[in-house]
Amino acid sequence: MAIAALVAVMVAACSSTGSTTVESIPSSAAVPTSTPVVQTSAHGFEASIEDIPWSQVGPGWMLATWNPATPISSGADAVPGEPTPYDAADTLYLINPQGGRYPITTFAPPNEGQNGPALADWSGDGKRALFYSYGPGPSTAIIEVDLHTGKRNTFTDRRFDGVPRYSRPSGKAILLLKSKDADSPASLVRVDLAGNHQLTYPVEQVGMKNMLEYLSTSDGTQLVLSADSGLALMANDGRPQKALPVPGQGNCTPTRWWDADSTVTVASCHDPQCTHSQLWLVPIDDATPTPLTAPNDGQRGEVLGAETAWQLTGATFVQAYGPCGYKFLAKLDRIGETPTPVSVPDVDDRSSVDVIGVNENDLELRTSLSCGSGQSLISYNPTTGSSTVLLGAPVNGGGVIEAIPYPGQE
Repeated sequence: MAIAALVAVMVAACSSTGSTTVESIPSSAAVPTSTPVVQTSAHGFEASIEDIPWSQVGPGWMLATWNPATPISSGADAVPGEPTPYDAADTLYLINPQGGRYPITTFAPPNEGQNGPALADWSGDGKRALFYSYGPGPSTAIIEVDLHTGKRNTFTDRRFDGVPRYSRPSGKAILLLKSKDADSPASLVRVDLAGNHQLTYPVEQVGMKNMLEYLSTSDGTQLVLSADSGLALMANDGRPQKALPVPGQGNCTPTRWWDADSTVTVASCHDPQCTHSQLWLVPIDDATPTPLTAPNDGQRGEVLGAETAWQLTGATFVQAYGPCGYKFLAKLDRIGETPTPVSVPDVDDRSSVDVIGVNENDLELRTSLSCGSGQSLISYNPTTGSSTVLLGAPVNGGGVIEAIPYPGQE
């Protein structure tokens, strides 16, 4: 997984995977409820799945996969007799905003040379988590976990190579992405929760020939797609709507929504020759796109590129990357300029930092050894300059493999 992440970072929008999806019939998302239980909110406290206060689960909560092994760098030798992140069992935790945790299920250790199931998405109704696991053959297992019981449902599919995502707004279907290969073009397919085909989107009509990325509006009625001349808009039923060109740019990748109303997307773009990368704000209502960062040729300075950005407490923060897969938090002092690195308390400068999402005035971060395994899940407040470790060392040891925020807080 570390190698895959490295490749995705370095090629950025010129060649990328990942997606967000929509469902066939939009419906209002609903937070699951049960008999009220007093929230066990103490930092570092672990309670059982039966103790989850579902009436309180919402913004600020996260899902995370955790491994008990001590994090190690890629290629490093593990301590003899101790488990490694690659042969120990992964546990799925539900984490509350204070750092209390609830184990949902534990996956058996993977076979030698393989990774355990990867956390992909959290359904908009708050009830289910989506995982995927590449098998030894061409098929891929898609695993849905019931967060109330820990029970799993699995189906296999060989039509995709990107990260599967639930449909918006509540997760009644799953979208599967496949990149162009020697045998077939890029494709985007929607299936039901049992893997039965529902719709193949006519993505070739928006001008995307090689790699495909997409983002769903919060109500699930439209898709924003990457295109060879910027972005394009498509209806949930597959009807192409309009092109969203970005001045002077070639391929663009929609990464996240800049606003809660899904009217402006943050797009990671490259010029037609793919020599420079740049973040743009692209409205979907025909307004003029705005450059968010300066063009970056990836050849000089600490910041060699940027993946996406967030607005928080009057400031703009950027997911930036450097050489050899190193990722870190950066800040834009002025719109349209190059971001500068941000030092996060309790995070070693040699650790990579991935922005997981936002919660009010906090950035939720996951740290990992650069070119190595996951370390900790951290809540960081840029205004106060303080951070709190929610999962991983020193709270409960081990390492955090993946984490995702409550739906809508990406």
